[in-house]
Amino acid sequence: MGIEFIRKAAPSFRKGLDRRRIELGTPKLFRQEPTCIPRAYAANIGSGQTVATGEKLGVRFDGEQVVALRGLDPVATFSSPPTELKDALRASHGEACGLVKEVHEIAQMVEIAVC
Repeated sequence: MGIEFIRKAAPSFRKGLDRRRIELGTPKLFRQEPTCIPRAYAANIGSGQTVATGEKLGVRFDGEQVVALRGLDPVATFSSPPTELKDALRASHGEACGLVKEVHEIAQMVEIAVC
């Protein structure tokens, strides 16, 4: 009677150990990948232009202004861009990639995150 009980109890005991071993082997420190969220800047939409949320635009200098481009066509102009944006553009040779985060159609403004 004693050996039958051990044979019945032993497999479940090993399975419990296997589950704990898998749990111990799973990394817990970085379960969620650290993310870097780029800062979004406000820009004025040009007359007759439309912009959609999630659209990728090019951001570059146009003289002293900073503009957002779709291909070669200017779509939006950054009104008084902060110096950190200008410094980042200078560091990346005057051009960067932008992603439209939100469009405010009534105000004709767009929020663009510069990567």
